[in-house]
Amino acid sequence: MVFPSKKDWWLGIVIWGAALLLIIPPILFPNFGVWMTPAFLDKQWIKVILLGSTGVILLWIWFRTNYTVKEKTLQITYGPFKKKVNIDDIRSIRQTKDPFTAPALSIDRIEINYASFKIISISPKDKQTLIQHLLQQNPNIEIK
Repeated sequence: MVFPSKKDWWLGIVIWGAALLLIIPPILFPNFGVWMTPAFLDKQWIKVILLGSTGVILLWIWFRTNYTVKEKTLQITYGPFKKKVNIDDIRSIRQTKDPFTAPALSIDRIEINYASFKIISISPKDKQTLIQHLLQQNPNIEIK
């Protein structure tokens, strides 16, 4: 079952703003920032590829962040990146508002402790249903 990420409006502004600032200026304003451009970026096409691809990855993360529960695995997808967590290795789950980097598009998150001292925070829209699916496959998960 696939669970989409909850998305905070302010984080959308940050991601979309950064993506557009990385994609649009090198295309529309080729001489923008020439005075502060390193020598290896003298060619316009290099700027478009480097900055544009970074902007595309940000948008890819915005549109493709989700969490899939299947066959004893929680698969976390955020843009081009994927991580798998064995559900049998999950020790505990707790609510968190931790603002640090995570494959989550919201501050309203759940923190998953698994394996030996590994932690990952995710932000599914429907946290309770995701937790229920995880508990069905591993009833030993402690909910804090």
